[in-house]
Amino acid sequence: RSKSTTIRMLLTLIEPTGGEINIFEQKLSTHRSEILKRVGAVIEKPDLYKYLSAYDNLSIFARMSGVKVTRDLLMKQLQMVGLADRATSKVRTFSQGMKQRLGIAVALVHNPALIILDEPTNHLDVEMIEWLEDYLSAQKVTLLLVTHDRYFLDEVCDKIIEIDNYSMHEYKGNFQYYMEKKAER
Repeated sequence: RSKSTTIRMLLTLIEPTGGEINIFEQKLSTHRSEILKRVGAVIEKPDLYKYLSAYDNLSIFARMSGVKVTRDLLMKQLQMVGLADRATSKVRTFSQGMKQRLGIAVALVHNPALIILDEPTNHLDVEMIEWLEDYLSAQKVTLLLVTHDRYFLDEVCDKIIEIDNYSMHEYKGNFQYYMEKKAER
């Protein structure tokens, strides 16, 4: 199965053809809303309302996540990802990198316990990638990352779980450690 399909199932965008998904020790099919309020995600290209401003997009998604929305909170979040000066700009005027930044702000606005990022460094400049590395490294959260950026993995991960042919292999260390131990396996 593909990585994107797995992520889509975890976010209830598609239904699994069999089995059961448990997140936070709860069954996703019966505790969907409760679970998803604790999850932040950016999958492939962020799905945003292109005719609304960055501020309005963030406000809508924050409310959907159960966050008590204040102007200060939203502006702080936009500042965090370098978009405060474009808060009132329509998303349709944004570059792909700016949309990615806004998608990251949306994913993080409610301080999720599980962050799912599908190719998070795509379209980002070096400054934003370094900020994201620092931010994620400082958090005490579970990250589910799909990325080809090995340096990024090395910087933000301290444990890697590989899923290979329906088997899971756990490695306590960064990406370099994972590569060394996988070669020994």
